[in-house]
Amino acid sequence: MYILYLLSENPNIRFNQLLRMMPVDMTHTTLSRQLKTLEDEGLILRKEYAQIPPKVEYSLSPIGEEFEPVLKTLEVWGNKYITFMNQKEKPTNDL
Repeated sequence: MYILYLLSENPNIRFNQLLRMMPVDMTHTTLSRQLKTLEDEGLILRKEYAQIPPKVEYSLSPIGEEFEPVLKTLEVWGNKYITFMNQKEKPTNDL
């Protein structure tokens, strides 16, 4: 889902740009595999340019774009949940 979210925020993004946006434990191989799966499932598009060095860009497919409202809703909820958890962790001074 995070890849879909990043592509919704940054259309036509290149592989290395996407890799830099991933969590530090995301490997090149894992990202490649996940992108291939998303492409096979029809959620993203892979555009390859015939040039040297090779250039490939990824974007959401039309059906992937229809998922954007769900991603936005999850983002709003996630931010609220982070705020909730941060408030919950603050120590209270009940003396």
